[in-house]
Amino acid sequence: MTQINAKIDEEVLKEFRDVIYTRMGLKKGDFKKSLEDAMLDYILKYSKSSSAKDFARRTKEENSVK
Repeated sequence: MTQINAKIDEEVLKEFRDVIYTRMGLKKGDFKKSLEDAMLDYILKYSKSSSAKDFARRTKEENSVK
């Protein structure tokens, strides 16, 4: 695991949390799961590397089984 420290727009964070709350209830760990899922979606959408896309697909599948 790695920790990320980043400054982001307050409104973006508020909207992201609102979506998580509506979708999942914002229980412990939901923010982390949602952020990782968003990052994997970004990799799938923009990466030119097939190995990176394969990793993202595999990880999303593994996470959806849990």
